[in-house]
Amino acid sequence: MNESKGFYNERSGLIIMLVGLAIFILAFLIMNPLGTGMGVSESPQRIVLLYIFAFAFCLPFGAYWMYKFARRPDWLAMAGRYIQGMKVAVFSPYSLVAIGIVGALFAAAGLGDLGGIDLQAMIIAASASLFGGIVSFFGLFVGQIIARVLINPVWVGGVSAGALSLLPYTLIDASIWAYFGWVYFRFVHDRGDKPFWRQFFIAWILGEPVHQIWWMMTYWIMNTREAAILAVLNDWVIPGAGTFFGIPYWWLSGIVFVPVGLLAGEAARRAMTSGRGQTKA
Repeated sequence: MNESKGFYNERSGLIIMLVGLAIFILAFLIMNPLGTGMGVSESPQRIVLLYIFAFAFCLPFGAYWMYKFARRPDWLAMAGRYIQGMKVAVFSPYSLVAIGIVGALFAAAGLGDLGGIDLQAMIIAASASLFGGIVSFFGLFVGQIIARVLINPVWVGGVSAGALSLLPYTLIDASIWAYFGWVYFRFVHDRGDKPFWRQFFIAWILGEPVHQIWWMMTYWIMNTREAAILAVLNDWVIPGAGTFFGIPYWWLSGIVFVPVGLLAGEAARRAMTSGRGQTKA
């Protein structure tokens, strides 16, 4: 496709994203969440910095990868239904239904703790490999808001920080899967004759670090230095800190549950394209 002639195109989107990253880095250095000036964990100042991270950088980041995804009408169409040259709307009935389904499943998965099983990660990873980045971004956004407002309300514990930080946390998470969806389609569904498992590993190794780093950044933003170090050690480093086979939470999420979700979405997409000959097994 030709480069868009409007204000937003791949070049301007990249510039906006990089400017947003610079704004966040500057805010991080000035506000210094690792120091003592921002007060206790989840203080109002920390929530402000979380909003800067979410809106200045993560939202443009997600928008950039969704824009790149939208430039591929064969990716936007239902699996196995694309015909060369056909026009496909970004928010077609198919994509809207997919967003609704993903949102409902993601919301239901947010019902509560399942002993360290990251069911939400499996669902959104399956969405990324089945539907791609746009459906995953909006499906997660809708599902998380429903989950934290209606199913498992963030204010049940009486902590206002949970309600105030719901929107930025949701945007941060959604931006991850906007990117992951593009990566998966680019390296797996567009693999041609390349081996599936090699391309799958490439997609995972490019996508999962973003998943991990974005969330780790929120630990350093929202906690004092001491609390952040302890939380990072518990969730990433110390064996036995996790509640599922004693494995730390984020290792399980990234090494087990995300790949399982990606493979589930891959299997569903292959079933949808079976007999139509659009994708190779």
